[in-house]
Amino acid sequence: MKRACLGKIVGAHGVKGLVKILPFGDDPRLIETLGPIFTSEHETKTLRIVMKNSAGDKFWLASVEGITDRDASEKLRGIELWIDRDKLPNLEGRHYFADLIGLKAVDIAGAEIGKVIAVQNFGAGDLLEIQPKSGDSFYLPFNKDTVPEVKNDRLIAKIPEGLI
Repeated sequence: MKRACLGKIVGAHGVKGLVKILPFGDDPRLIETLGPIFTSEHETKTLRIVMKNSAGDKFWLASVEGITDRDASEKLRGIELWIDRDKLPNLEGRHYFADLIGLKAVDIAGAEIGKVIAVQNFGAGDLLEIQPKSGDSFYLPFNKDTVPEVKNDRLIAKIPEGLI
């Protein structure tokens, strides 16, 4: 079954075992409501997470069942939080990042540019990593200016001059 990553545990918070989570979607509460939450894309280990409150612009604090001290919560740093893809709600007119991976990227005229191999965000916005048929992969900002349309099997890309 295909899974989608909803977030990542980025550290411990306090002494009572809370963790700091970086959610990857618009609704961080999905992490606690759609369980079970898997600890990887393919493994069967799960966590029970209860979201507590927002901790700034990007992060949320949460408790993890069975974790009661800082040392235990520190050991969870770096764990990604995965859900079975079919449990996610439908996004009318929008797309989950997991669904973009593997799509063909074509230009306005329909010529193939390459294939989306990853979606990244290094802090300045979402980026599609595109692998052309030859050469190195490149990053394309994922916004309406550079990706005006996403269809079922492809996305239309406007490559800014000088990018590739």
